[in-house]
This record gives sequence, C-alpha cells and structure tokens, in this order.
Amino acid sequence: MRHWPSGCKTFFVSAGITVCMCASILIPHAGFAQDAKAGQRQALASVPTGIPSDLMQQVTVLGQRMRISGKEESVFDGQLVDATGQQQALRVIHQISGVVRIEGPKDKTTVSFDGDRTQGIKDPTGESLLDTFVMDTPEGMIYSVRDGASMQLLGRAFVSDAKRSDVNAPRYDIYEVTAKERTREDGVLCVRRYYFDSKTGLLASTRYKDRRGVTVETRFLGWGQVDGSSYPSRIERYENGRLSFAFVAASVLARSKQDSAISK
Repeated sequence: MRHWPSGCKTFFVSAGITVCMCASILIPHAGFAQDAKAGQRQALASVPTGIPSDLMQQVTVLGQRMRISGKEESVFDGQLVDATGQQQALRVIHQISGVVRIEGPKDKTTVSFDGDRTQGIKDPTGESLLDTFVMDTPEGMIYSVRDGASMQLLGRAFVSDAKRSDVNAPRYDIYEVTAKERTREDGVLCVRRYYFDSKTGLLASTRYKDRRGVTVETRFLGWGQVDGSSYPSRIERYENGRLSFAFVAASVLARSKQDSAISK
C-alpha cells in the first residue's frame, strides 16, 4: 500500500478545511444576494417612495394607486381595435411594477410579462401590446426611474414653433428616459420621451424608435377618475405615423397585487 508523505497529508487536510470554510462563506452570501433582489423587487412593486421632485406632479395625479397599498393592480376590460377597424374583446391586468397579463377571452389567448420574462407572444401585436403597457405608460416610466434608469427633464410648457402663437395650444413637460427594454432578455437600451400635459400632469404620449428603427408614438386619451385614480380610456399606438391598434377601455377595476395570479 502506497503512503503519502506526511507533508502531503497536511496539505490535503488544510485544503479540505479551506474549501469547507469558503463554502460556508459563499453560500450565505448567495442567499443574501437573492434576498436583496427579492426585497428590491417587492419594494419596486409597492407604492412608490423617494420619487424625484421633478416627477411629483406626475405621480400625484395618478391618484390613490400610487399612494396607498391595496390598489397596485388595475384590471381593464375593453376592445382591441386594429388598423382595419376589426375589434376583439381584451382584458388587460396591469400592475404599477409593469407586470402585465393580457387575455383574449374569445380565442383563449394569453400574453404576459411576469417581471422577468414574456410568455405567449405569437405575433407583432402581442409584442407591441406588452411594450405599450410595460414601458410606455406613466407607471412604466416611474418604475424605470425608481430602478435606476437615466432621466432628463428636457423642458416644461413646451410647445412646437408652429403653434407658439396659439395661446390654447397644448403645452408639454417632456422627460427623456434611457432604460433597458424589460420585455427583452438581451437588455438593450431604449430612449423614450414622455410628453405630459403641463396643466394636468397626465401623460399625453410616449415617443421613441424601437429596435427595428420604427418610429413609435403611444397616445393616452380620455383620462378619467375611477375609484380615486386616473386612467386613460383609450390608448393608441402609431408606427411610422400609421395607427397600429387602439385599446378602448369599457371599465377598470383597482385591486391589491396580493390578490393577483400574476404576482411573483
């Protein structure tokens, strides 16, 4: 039977102790990292705090769902109208964290984003719908800023030169936000400009170029109050100046994210 030299015995015993010590150090740190990530996710899914002062008007006018717990999720029932005028019943479940579930009751289709991954995308419309509700909304902008995205206030009460002499022309507060495309796994950055009505603080449109180089404008129309919160009754998406689709909401319900099947 071959015997290892005594020095080798000491080496392997020491190495074994070192490995065990490293494992005991690394495993708790991995757990701490996971706990920290979960804690950050929970904080970003809750009523926002620590908002930059430049955004306080925009947060405030959205109403109670941005101020008190229990109304973080909005359920829209309405119609999706395509460019040809064809209509389809649609339910959109939308959380202030950008978690979204879109259901087509008639054809039993579902498209969703759980905060990390998309599911059920089968065509460009499904992809565009998720982008619209996850990133183009005021909640999407606020979430991105809270998550560390770059934001710049380009100006207040902006009006185009062509309408500068018109005292009734709409004025906009314009914010430029550079953030990761949350619905894409490659995490590509996109620059969006959010145009808020200077008087009301409500989002009028979001404008940007998508990864295909298509110029996108998402318009938010017919804002109204429901259960203490402000919601648009119509959302239109334009691509290269042409209407791609419109979502027309017939009703909206606010509820707690804790009651949702799409909560993580």
